[in-house]
Amino acid sequence: MPATVRWAVAGLWFETALFLLGVAGMFVTAHDLSSHGQNGVAQAVLSGLFLVPVAALWGGCAIAASRRAFWVRVVAICLQACFVLGGLIVLAVALAVQDVIGIVVAIVFLAVPAAVILLSFTPAAREWFGRR
Repeated sequence: MPATVRWAVAGLWFETALFLLGVAGMFVTAHDLSSHGQNGVAQAVLSGLFLVPVAALWGGCAIAASRRAFWVRVVAICLQACFVLGGLIVLAVALAVQDVIGIVVAIVFLAVPAAVILLSFTPAAREWFGRR
């Protein structure tokens, strides 16, 4: 496996871990809200449940990358492009309200997916996933 593909797979694993932490955070938030009798439990649970398939898809891509499955590169690039757009939206909102933590989160959501996309377009990555 070329180094560029290894780094892209590491980025996918990093994002998988971040999303699983997000799932745990959403469920902790839902539990806290329900124990204090506040609204928003359903929103927290649904947000957490949305993150589970995305984390599973990224983890599956990271696992299947060693098998040279061509679909991994396509799915990873498409998902990462969506998250770059999401990161741009989060960055615009964070800059508008001058939220420092939001700006840092937006930069992470821009940098990691952008790096995975760039690494996936290298000639070594194309050759790795193009060979059968």
